[in-house]
Amino acid sequence: METEALRRRLNSALEFEEWTLHNEYKSISVLVIYWKDADMPGFKEEAYSVGALFAGTFRYDVNYYEIPSDDSHMELDRRINTFISEHRDPDDLLIIHYGGHGDPDNETAHEKLAVWAALSQGGSTVDWSIIQPKLGHAKAEVLLLLDCCFAAQAARNSQNRAIPPNLELLAACAMGRKSPPPGPDSFTSHVIRQLRASLAANGSAKISDLALSLAHRSNKYRETPIHFSGLGRGRSTVSLEPLRGSPPNLEQFKRETAWLTLKVSLRDVLSDGLVLDIIQWLKARPSRKVAKLTVEDVVQSTNDMSQFIQDDARGRVAGPMFQQFSPPAKIEVLTAWNEFKSLMTALATQVKNLPLIELPNDHAGKINSDQIHEIPAGPLATLLQMEEGLATLHNIVHRNVMALPDLNKDKKLLLEAIEDPAMQHLGLTPLLDRRLKALFPSDSIASMRIDHSVIETQEAPGALRSLVHEDIKGLGSVLVEYKTYEKSETRLARQQLDQMEERISNLAELLQTRDTSDLHTLKCIQWFHEPERTRFGLVFRYPAGYDGIISLRDLINRPGIEQRSTLAQRFTIIKDVGDALLKWHLSANWVHQGIASHNVYFLKPRGQASFEFSTPYLFGYEFSRPGSGISLGLCVEDFEHNIYRHPNRQGLPSKSHEKIHDLYSFGILMFEVGMWKLARNFFDAEMRKELTPWKMMTIIQRNAKQRLGHHMGAAYQKATSSCLNMELGVDVDDAVKTRLAKAFEDKVLRIMDRGICLD
Repeated sequence: METEALRRRLNSALEFEEWTLHNEYKSISVLVIYWKDADMPGFKEEAYSVGALFAGTFRYDVNYYEIPSDDSHMELDRRINTFISEHRDPDDLLIIHYGGHGDPDNETAHEKLAVWAALSQGGSTVDWSIIQPKLGHAKAEVLLLLDCCFAAQAARNSQNRAIPPNLELLAACAMGRKSPPPGPDSFTSHVIRQLRASLAANGSAKISDLALSLAHRSNKYRETPIHFSGLGRGRSTVSLEPLRGSPPNLEQFKRETAWLTLKVSLRDVLSDGLVLDIIQWLKARPSRKVAKLTVEDVVQSTNDMSQFIQDDARGRVAGPMFQQFSPPAKIEVLTAWNEFKSLMTALATQVKNLPLIELPNDHAGKINSDQIHEIPAGPLATLLQMEEGLATLHNIVHRNVMALPDLNKDKKLLLEAIEDPAMQHLGLTPLLDRRLKALFPSDSIASMRIDHSVIETQEAPGALRSLVHEDIKGLGSVLVEYKTYEKSETRLARQQLDQMEERISNLAELLQTRDTSDLHTLKCIQWFHEPERTRFGLVFRYPAGYDGIISLRDLINRPGIEQRSTLAQRFTIIKDVGDALLKWHLSANWVHQGIASHNVYFLKPRGQASFEFSTPYLFGYEFSRPGSGISLGLCVEDFEHNIYRHPNRQGLPSKSHEKIHDLYSFGILMFEVGMWKLARNFFDAEMRKELTPWKMMTIIQRNAKQRLGHHMGAAYQKATSSCLNMELGVDVDDAVKTRLAKAFEDKVLRIMDRGICLD
């Protein structure tokens, strides 16, 4: 089955009206039940209190029903049947609340079922255990809240299933226990308070969480509430949230605030029957907070790679071919492919030879530790090696495709490559799209330009903090990266400013490509120019669910150890930033010019104290430019910035900034992360007086060689020194510098994979 056709088929099937619903349910109706002739007026008062909460705060449809003293059972049975018949949609929710007396039903020795009573002694009764199973005939889900003595007896039934598969029960107390009477300590009063608190904190209230909260001793509810859930149609508990006062428009429903990427692995080969199963599964009970479900890609990695290497042209109109690779590139790809095939063969042999592990006679019993040790580690290790091997193979193919000379000059071929299914399946489309925009900027890029109108700023930009959190009119909460320049009225300066403005607009377009995840940065949405303040700004979308941002520089500078990363996280930081730099070099064919600890940032999830060390974001693109372009930045004599620059790039630069200079800056970053100490702190004020660029580089190189291995290991130290010494073994290269990219990947980035596994 062709993967692109399958993707379109899945997305067509997932375009259905259910996504336009905001709440978990289409409609929610509440029936509040109490006795007309109850001997305690508090039951009726609490009935109207809980009804007011559902009608006012939650905006649900609320009805009240007084159980009469005459023909009590038949009248309640009739009202319940009517309530069910009025709501026939499976996406409706019915809530039933009962407040009143419960009867112990202890006259027969073995029953003790649910019985409701009008009076504490004698009076009319209702055999609720007979009525409750009928709720199972409702198509809607049912939430039953019982505030009565012996409430948990509603979960008992001698003949039928007491808790139908569409019903969730929250009972005030256990079987044989009495619930608190109406008042501030009653079950209903506690439920009302907890629902309000949960709504204020989370915007919704889950019944399972409500049960746990009521049971916690801090809430001082004197009984232990009993919770039963029979829900079995894609939901384990009812979640209550207010219904909207008026339906929002369709565009508001479709607004995407955040994205979640899932990988679904299949045991069987894709077939028509399996596709139908997948569609049914994805459409089953979608959360109303999901605006849309889209299948971005259908990956059959091994087959896709095999077909590309064998130049299987099925479905290919045009696009890069394996046969276009240079002889060394073909050898590199085929070597990696053969290694991967050997791993697949080894795994098949290992699995085939696995002995069956004898289960205990009692299948419900646990497998003991001796049996666990019988499971060989070989297949698992081979699986991990296969995953790494396939990732390496993809990286090799990516690098060599982007090295094809025609893709660095021919717009028509780039457009064809972007539309080529083979390139899409191999994950090359974002790189090719970025290359297209780098070589042939859009004429409409000016549409991304805005007037900078700040409502509120969290912190002013500084020399070593160009990224700030702002609230911009029309855009909301964003991150802005500033690039300042010196004001000059000379003709040359005005020409340079025009070139700089064009470059910033091109950069904004590059950072707005269809997928920037490989660059480990956020998506650029706008840019602006403020001539009166001599600065440009790139505007990035601020991710939902986060409320803090900090640079790697500031983290390293923080005293104490509570905010330090683990050893594995340090390897992850370097690997991710290195991958981002590599992809930027290969795809855009631009240099970065801003690799430094003050341009690597981390976000803090809302409500948490720590930042996400394992997810670094690379910025500093305000200095970026095409690899063959002219540096427009003015001479900057600044120790804090120069420490990340190669000596040839300090003062009045003797050489244009090249990709190898980015790798030198990356070596400084590796040195700082490995030592968890800023490079500037290796030079005191006295040393700086006589410090030349070359002497500064030599001191850092010596410290890395002598001290870094103790902190991060010999392999990390060697990789860092390769960057600092610019000794990657490449003398002759192509226009995209793919040989340098290969050396950086082999000698630096692959070393990081070993350290990432330390956690």
